[in-house]
Amino acid sequence: MENELYLSLSQVLSVGVFGRRPAFVSLHRSFKMEAQNGIEKTKEKEDHNEHLKKFNKRIPGDRSTFKKDDVDEHFDKLPWYAGAFGRVLSIPLSFGPKFAPVNIPLKRRLQTFAVFFWMSSFLFMGFGSLFLLLYLFFYTQYWWFSLAYFTWFLGDRTICVRGGRRWSFVRNWTLWKHFRDFFPIHLLKTADLDPKKNYIMGYHPHGVLSAGAFAHFGTEGTGFSKMFPGLTPYLLTLECHFKLPFYREFFMTSGAVSATRESMDYLLSKEGTGKALCLVVGGAKESLDCHPGQVILHLSQRKGFCKMALRHGASLVPMFCFGENEIYDQVKNPHGSFIRKLQNSLQLIIGLAPVMIVGRGVFQYSFGIIPFRKPVYTVVGEPIDVPKVKDPSSKEIVDLHAKYVKAVVDLYNKYKDRYSEYPEVEIKIV
Repeated sequence: MENELYLSLSQVLSVGVFGRRPAFVSLHRSFKMEAQNGIEKTKEKEDHNEHLKKFNKRIPGDRSTFKKDDVDEHFDKLPWYAGAFGRVLSIPLSFGPKFAPVNIPLKRRLQTFAVFFWMSSFLFMGFGSLFLLLYLFFYTQYWWFSLAYFTWFLGDRTICVRGGRRWSFVRNWTLWKHFRDFFPIHLLKTADLDPKKNYIMGYHPHGVLSAGAFAHFGTEGTGFSKMFPGLTPYLLTLECHFKLPFYREFFMTSGAVSATRESMDYLLSKEGTGKALCLVVGGAKESLDCHPGQVILHLSQRKGFCKMALRHGASLVPMFCFGENEIYDQVKNPHGSFIRKLQNSLQLIIGLAPVMIVGRGVFQYSFGIIPFRKPVYTVVGEPIDVPKVKDPSSKEIVDLHAKYVKAVVDLYNKYKDRYSEYPEVEIKIV
């Protein structure tokens, strides 16, 4: 330390002796520039606050204001495998399993239950119902029940591309407010959306399960309909979700529909306006790149939604969800690795990306299927007006796509310092 100080003083004196620009002048200018940059950042932050206040009754604090409890702090210091081995082997060390305290408030228990219900319905309801119907058909006298459901399914199988079957009663369950508060999930509005228009709202990034997209567009937990009055939200997802018995009926009550061209054509060509179609543009393939601390969007080759917007004159709305990649971790799967090759092969077969998730449990915090309690902030950007072109040219599609990609990048850069856990990470478009 003394040597460094002596060297600095020597440099200052040498500059003065040899008649160069005095060192204190350079230092003064350096401090002045830093102060100026600090003032500019503060002013920029205040401008952002004022802009958000125009459209939001309540603005959540910066990510830095989010306080974790002691249990979450403990877990964040552990690599997932240390907790897992500690749990299995019951190692009584500091990196062993961390169990949930007995005296956790009821509201936190309800929040955990809500998220567990969401995950369980996704993972087990469809396949469990399928096995139940097969069992009833082959091994019991209630074979007729399975046959009746199969007959119903044949006649109803295309409903997911014809607007679905939403049920406001389910969308307004109190359960979804507990789901929202578990993370918590915030919806931030930066512009009004005219209910006299239709919208394709691009959600980025995909994350492991797009928890934010479900909370905003599949439920009223975050108050989407109140924030954007006159709009009817639709959650577009893979059609394979609507082939699993009973789960398809439950999932459609949320307003979920197929993310196919036929489905989008049906919704956007129907009479009336005010339809808000949430499309997770990156798709299942992007979920394999959704690791904490990186932002990789699969956007460069995804232009179909731009063509759809032009054909129907639907405005494009970019959205960025800060924290979506952080609520789950996943096993490392770099491109070219055996795990990644296996995941890509399975995705081609089943349609879904087999993400090897790392989460927490219901009663312990070392491993499981429950996501981590980390805040999620979805910022809805300003709409991009799109003219109606019945048969758009390649140039029109490419130009609109470039405009949309720029809007997504700008939206990320504008709010990353406030809401991202890793504001130093640059967004990467592939």
